[in-house]
This record gives sequence, structure tokens and C-alpha cells, in this order.
Amino acid sequence: MVKKGAAMQVSFNPNVSFRQQTNTTTQNNNGATAPTVIVVPAETKKKSGFREDLSKIAKFFTTLSEMTKASIKAIGYGTLTAASFMAGFWAFGTLPRGFKKGNSLIGVFKHPIKNTSKTGKVVSALAGLGVAAYHIIKGRLTTNQRTANVEHQLKTGHRTV
Repeated sequence: MVKKGAAMQVSFNPNVSFRQQTNTTTQNNNGATAPTVIVVPAETKKKSGFREDLSKIAKFFTTLSEMTKASIKAIGYGTLTAASFMAGFWAFGTLPRGFKKGNSLIGVFKHPIKNTSKTGKVVSALAGLGVAAYHIIKGRLTTNQRTANVEHQLKTGHRTV
């Protein structure tokens, strides 16, 4: 115990070892036991073999092809969806309005996007983005499935991330 007002003293103990194999307790001059310090070494990077290297190459090309397919589908189907929504808003919103106002009917045909309502433009854009996002997510999930299949066939470890 330390008395009140007494100065505490910390000294170096040369008997403490930081090596992993050392698991002994040491005693200092006062007879107190010093705790054993066990240092766990960092994991050493394993040298990858032929299978692991082949697996990395196969996963890269699998990911590349699947995500390329997904991106093309996202662009194509997203654009078609947005164009379909715009055509619908034009046919069922802008065109009837043009017939009611006889003088603006020519403008409806000359400038269809300009005459379509803001709501129609926003909804068609959101629908196109939703379809595109769906195809990108589906492509990513398919990629994960295919890379796991490659790892399984080559009997390499699955990724942890």
C-alpha cells in the first residue's frame, strides 16, 4: 500500500520479456510479482499459390463481364422506362391539354418535352433511375454468386469482405 502523501516510484525491470515464448513471472526487489506480457505477432502474409492466383484472375474477369452486362442493361432498360413514362405523360396529359387550348396544339407536337408537365418529367426520371438501380444491384449480387462459384470450383478460401 502507498501511504498518503508518499511519492510513487516506477522503475525499469530488466526481467520482463516481450517475447511470445516467455511465459514466466518475475519478481522485483520488493518481492512483488511482475505481470507476464505476451505479445501476439501480427499475421504474416501467406504466399499465394497457383490456385489463388488463378482464382484472382478468374474472379476479376467474372466481375468485369457481369458488371458490364448489368451496366448495359441498366442504361438500356432505364432509358426505355423513362422514355415510356414521358410518352405516357405526353399522350395522356399534354396532348389532351393541347386539344382544349386549340392554339397550342402545334406547340405540343413541335416541343413535346417542353410542354410536358414538371411532374411528368420528374416521375419519368425517377422511374428510369429506379430500373437502372435495380439492374446494377442485381448485377452485383450475380457477380458475388459467380465469384463464390469460382472459389468453390478452385477450392480456394472465400473472401471475408
